[in-house]
Amino acid sequence: MIGILVVSHSAELARGVKALAEQMAKGQVPIAAAGGTHDGALGTSFDLIAAALDQLRGVDGVLVLVDMGSAVMSAELALEAAAIPFLLSGAPLVEGAVVAAVEASRPGATLSEVAAAAARALESKGLLDPTVAVAAPAPPAPPLSGEVAEVLLTIANPIGLHMRPAKDFVQTATRFSSNVRIRNLDRPERPAGNAKSMIDVLKLGVSAGQRVQVWAEGADAYAAVEALSRLAAANFREP
Repeated sequence: MIGILVVSHSAELARGVKALAEQMAKGQVPIAAAGGTHDGALGTSFDLIAAALDQLRGVDGVLVLVDMGSAVMSAELALEAAAIPFLLSGAPLVEGAVVAAVEASRPGATLSEVAAAAARALESKGLLDPTVAVAAPAPPAPPLSGEVAEVLLTIANPIGLHMRPAKDFVQTATRFSSNVRIRNLDRPERPAGNAKSMIDVLKLGVSAGQRVQVWAEGADAYAAVEALSRLAAANFREP
């Protein structure tokens, strides 16, 4: 299991980002936060970061997200002392933490995979920060032998495939071994994406009433498409 550590110069900001990420992870990912100094001032504290790391004992690795450069030094010192495998991410704090939480909730997710997902976080807003190192796009998945299934879904919830329903869509798709793809038919300028990638799904920009094409190939393709169809029919469990 991969843990997430949020380090900020502000205690309130660190707590807020942690709360947002925890809502997305729904208790499936250990998340800790350290912000500010012992006296409540803006800054970072080795001791507070070390205490937050104690909450992540037993994880296989920790992805660390920071708000500003000076937080990196404090985080590195605490992480090296804790002797826990870690990666420091250059991803944006809020978006990176949320995307990392969703990726880390995927069974078997590795530290490098969680870090790579976080690094792409700005893509969800159509932005790309040139100072953030982004992993090269993965090559197309090889064709799988087995079933091929496809469905056309109309997204009915009022604000479309925003963060929470997108997370449910991705987590449902990742339950299956088949390759699952999604395309927004009403925004043909947006490329088809991997239905198991939070960033790819968000980049489709699916609004209420728009149609998405979902197709799967593999041993459980029909089951994957059926599960995603049921999720959409239930309005992603939203009111």
